[in-house]
Amino acid sequence: MPDIETTQGRSSFNCVFQEPNRIEVIEESVAEPGPGQILCAANRSLISAGTELACLKGRFDEGTVWSTWVRYPFYPGYSMAAQVLKVGEGVDGIQAGDRIICPAGHRQFFLAEAKDAALIPDWIRDEEAVFTQIAKVALLGVLRAEHAFGERVGVVGLGLIGQLVIQYLNRSGARQIIAIAPESHRLELARRNGATDLLNLPVDEAFEPIQERTGGKMLDTIYDVTGSYAVLSSCTQLTRDLGKVILLGDSTEPSKQSIGPKVVFNSVSILGIHGRMMGGYQGWTETDMNSYIFESIRDGRLNVASLITETVSPLDADSVYSRLAGRRSDAMGVLFDWTQL
Repeated sequence: MPDIETTQGRSSFNCVFQEPNRIEVIEESVAEPGPGQILCAANRSLISAGTELACLKGRFDEGTVWSTWVRYPFYPGYSMAAQVLKVGEGVDGIQAGDRIICPAGHRQFFLAEAKDAALIPDWIRDEEAVFTQIAKVALLGVLRAEHAFGERVGVVGLGLIGQLVIQYLNRSGARQIIAIAPESHRLELARRNGATDLLNLPVDEAFEPIQERTGGKMLDTIYDVTGSYAVLSSCTQLTRDLGKVILLGDSTEPSKQSIGPKVVFNSVSILGIHGRMMGGYQGWTETDMNSYIFESIRDGRLNVASLITETVSPLDADSVYSRLAGRRSDAMGVLFDWTQL
């Protein structure tokens, strides 16, 4: 990667959503690191298609986190693997040359707070390490569910987080893991990740098939990882009495969302969880989560490499996001490779 310098300082190519549905890669200067900061060069960054496409579309109910978080120009991305170039005053435990992960946007060079970065172990490749952030979100969902051994579990929304949830469930004693989606490609990947049953149909048509597959018992827990306002009401009808729905996708238009007709009658729990809970949820620190995920990748208990669909140039961001918006079901893990710029 070239060490670009200009008269104004270091110059960086950055991916920016200038306004709804308008993407640009622009060149901006980067300052030197201040106290507690590190200057980094991007190696790989992962597109989180569900979140980033929602930010690009720009349709949010007032009062939602989306409406206060997304302000244009908006810098998307939160899954980065990078190399440290310089460290600021007071930074301990990180030095120039180290590889790190951090929740940075899609930027060639950037400043990050050292406290938000974690060292990548030697045994983890950048293209694997970049999945750590979303793997932590999936882990939070499984922790939130507090599964009992032998549960029957459904997963709706088979993108990256849904696929990782299935991998965790496959190693946590679930009796049945039923993946539900109208896309056969994502269902086949779910099968390889450990799903025991595949339902190739929309979730609102899944009641009778799940009743049949579970012998009338229905699901103990179902995950809604879609972020779609139309899905929750169907999910709450697929659980047994006292069953649970785990919301891992936050709707941008909750005013259109319904909880379903029998939540109270069937005593269904709806439990949300957000990535900001990483710092101490159920005794897990973010450092614990990072270590667990790195070790799981090393030992083959978590297979993130199989989720990579393609690696692309950041300079093609406009066409990449347009393609993802049009045919999301064909793509899974799309990585920007910054090392070729």
